[in-house]
Amino acid sequence: MEEKETKEILSRIQSMERELSFLKERVLSLASPQTPKQVTPPVYESTPTVIHQTEVPLNDGPNWFVQWIGENLFVKLGVFSLLLASIWFFYLAIEEYWINESVRIWIGLVSSIPILIYGYRVRNTRPYLSPSLIGLGIAVLFSAYYSGYLWYDLYSTETCFVGLLILSLTAVAISHAEKSEVLFGFASLGAFLVPILLSTGQNSYPFLFTYLLLWNVLFFWIRKDTGWKVIPLLLIAANHLIFVGWANDNLVDAKPFFPIAFQIGVFVLFLLREFQTLETAKSKKPIFTLVTIGFTLGLGFLQSFWAFTVFYPMAKPFLLTLLLLLFYGLYERSLRRSSLSLEKKKIYDLIGLFGLPFIVSLIVIGTTGKLLAFSLISFAFLVTVASTYSKQLYMYFAAFPVWFFALFYIFAFTYRSQNEIPFLNGRFLVFATGSVYLVLSYLYSRKFSEFSKVFLYAAYPYWLLGTFVEIYLGFPEEKKLFLYTLSLILYGLVALSVGFGKRIQSLRYVGFGSLALVIIKFYLYDFWNLSLGYRILAGLFLGVTLIVTGTLYNHFKKETK
Repeated sequence: MEEKETKEILSRIQSMERELSFLKERVLSLASPQTPKQVTPPVYESTPTVIHQTEVPLNDGPNWFVQWIGENLFVKLGVFSLLLASIWFFYLAIEEYWINESVRIWIGLVSSIPILIYGYRVRNTRPYLSPSLIGLGIAVLFSAYYSGYLWYDLYSTETCFVGLLILSLTAVAISHAEKSEVLFGFASLGAFLVPILLSTGQNSYPFLFTYLLLWNVLFFWIRKDTGWKVIPLLLIAANHLIFVGWANDNLVDAKPFFPIAFQIGVFVLFLLREFQTLETAKSKKPIFTLVTIGFTLGLGFLQSFWAFTVFYPMAKPFLLTLLLLLFYGLYERSLRRSSLSLEKKKIYDLIGLFGLPFIVSLIVIGTTGKLLAFSLISFAFLVTVASTYSKQLYMYFAAFPVWFFALFYIFAFTYRSQNEIPFLNGRFLVFATGSVYLVLSYLYSRKFSEFSKVFLYAAYPYWLLGTFVEIYLGFPEEKKLFLYTLSLILYGLVALSVGFGKRIQSLRYVGFGSLALVIIKFYLYDFWNLSLGYRILAGLFLGVTLIVTGTLYNHFKKETK
């Protein structure tokens, strides 16, 4: 390393000496009266040049945030401040009656023109400022025109509606031409405010929902080939806020077609567009798209739940199930149309989990009692099988809390009903089904995930727990201790026999653990608390079982070493 640096230094010294010699000859030739000879500049050897960068461009490093604030956020706050100042000044002029009614309207209309012109002229030189200025100009026009209707009755409601709608559509056209999300935000604000501002108090919801649905269709078309992120979230929130504001007082008295058609229309339009955006998105983490899809499903489900509760309470679980099937149908359609990379597959796996809490809620809505417990366990099992089949690890892990809730929900019904036979009732059927599902989940997913062993380790304790519950609820106090011991002996002996016969090591551990519990329980508790007769029976069963166990271990001693 040192030898290389020495050579580079010597090379640079030689180059500097040749350059100095050339400069001397040049000075002498200029001082000489004779015609200077043409001197050919020496050819230098190329030497590496080390550039020391002392300044970091503003776009690099953490300074991008400072640039975003300076170029983007400050501009929008400045425009907003000017708008507030103008509104306050206009209000002061009205209060002091500096200007009369007609002049007030004309001031608003005329003042918007230079703002629009300047905003349009700087669209290429100042891209952050131009959309805000154009939006400000349109907002001033919108406010001035609406003021003429609100305060001075200069024109009818229909005329005002047409004028405001034309202004909003003009802003939409400009935003589409310029691909400006900010300007489209101004246009959307005006479009959603029009029916609210011009409301006469009549419940004309067919017109309201038709108007809003047509506006959403227009957005569906405008959204194409744009990278807008915030506007979809704002629009989905605006749709549902308007619905809530109307439905809070009027849903009960309305007919079902228009409210339900509006909800389903918004649901389908937003999911289609956001899934299409996801298909063409180049970003590995399209956070806003995922959030919009989640809000579309969540708000659509809640609003539909509200509407179906009012109009079709008996068919509510069925109709909400159709809504979720529609979501997963659009999800599968997008999944087939998308070229999946590893990152995009993870995103789709995550979206697939969005419907799980709503499916659980449907189960809770549609069933009660032991049937609900059985349905929850069956659903958890189906999610585990489906996630293993589709290789979706996120869904596989999401099934675990469902399993936990489903398995222990049955304890809400741990009471004895009349004419109930121990071990031949719906409660024990849930315990038995849960144990079988746990074993099947392990067998089906053991090659997919190492966490499948959790299912195997939980199966036997859950079965044993169900047995103890039946003994506790179905038999008199003097028999319970003996039956607890007897069940541990029988289950342990069966597990050992099958484990040795089928060469299943885990079953041997289960049997060994059960018998160990019996021994501990017999000598520490049963020996002192059981009556003499039950103590004799327990000792007899335990002795025979231990002898059989020892025989099995000796017979298969090569396998147990």
